[in-house]
Amino acid sequence: MAYQAGYIFPEDESPSPTSIPETTDEGEISNSLDEIHPLASTCLSHGELTRHDHMYLTIQIEEQFVTIPENVGVNSDTCNESGANMHVVHTHSSDGKLHLEMQTEEDVELGVFFDVWGQHFDESGIFDYRVNSTHELVMFNRDVNGTLEEIDSFDNYILLNNQDIIISYRERA
Repeated sequence: MAYQAGYIFPEDESPSPTSIPETTDEGEISNSLDEIHPLASTCLSHGELTRHDHMYLTIQIEEQFVTIPENVGVNSDTCNESGANMHVVHTHSSDGKLHLEMQTEEDVELGVFFDVWGQHFDESGIFDYRVNSTHELVMFNRDVNGTLEEIDSFDNYILLNNQDIIISYRERA
């Protein structure tokens, strides 16, 4: 299996990310775009922060772990000015650690990170994988004791410091 820009492909079939059409359950190409959250276009620097939280995100597609790339949301097409080169939610490494930095104290939803990353995520699916009669999307938060709490708010889930978020697209049990 090969991973590229949020997609997993069989060996030797890794197309460029721009050539990946989104398909529906019936195999039809969907041209619908996700609505982008306004915070996904907010740019900032490390100065005068009132909030700097960290949380971990693990994504699993049918038993294959997805690597979240380093520097998602850093020096992007939108946020690339000196002194304002980061989105409010971004990565610096590929270990799944998200950085949430704000100059205000407002709530930030997980969907903001996926908007910054340019990837689809909501209750209907993740990347180009859609919930259907054979597959489901589940999401959990692992607490400090290792207990998994199932979450049903998906892209609307509010990010908080020290969360360990797990998203799994899998066959229905």
